[in-house]
Amino acid sequence: MARHVSLLVTLLALAPACAADTTGTYLQAGDDGDGDDAGRDTDEKEAMEEPLPRQLLECELSVPCEFPFFGAGLDASLKPSAFSPSDLCVFTSLARGEPGLVETVAEFSDATARLDYAIVGPGVALRQASGESDAGGRWLKGVYRCELQPSAFFLDCLQAPSAACLDPEQWVVGCEPLDNLVCPG
Repeated sequence: MARHVSLLVTLLALAPACAADTTGTYLQAGDDGDGDDAGRDTDEKEAMEEPLPRQLLECELSVPCEFPFFGAGLDASLKPSAFSPSDLCVFTSLARGEPGLVETVAEFSDATARLDYAIVGPGVALRQASGESDAGGRWLKGVYRCELQPSAFFLDCLQAPSAACLDPEQWVVGCEPLDNLVCPG
């Protein structure tokens, strides 16, 4: 019994010394707690202050084509001559696989849907859907990392369009959701 009492007295004596100090500021990696940010470089300070982007359109990416892909105006035979110059630009850009932002737009009587692609490297794209409708207002889906179809797929679209060419969701395969968006570049 005396042994338990002496252990209890020792713990009670040490408890105040071990208590956490909750009155100070929290330290971040690389912070020495002196409150002086002089040791941080400017880019690091700005990165800590800037909010994370929510959509691909907020990233500073080159846009290779003047207008989004509409894929509209194609007749029933899907002739290549029915593509607009912007649609041709999109297929050419995707065939090259060069980094940049490719936008697609689908117009409906009561809604507009967008499917945007950030080509980030050979065969790799980030994809994000967004839009607005009369019934549901504005909406924004998460970002996915996808494998871009091979260059031959887009070259075939330039020569002999198919239904898959007109469906921007068919331009990529193997998509995996990302936890958050980090702008490429």
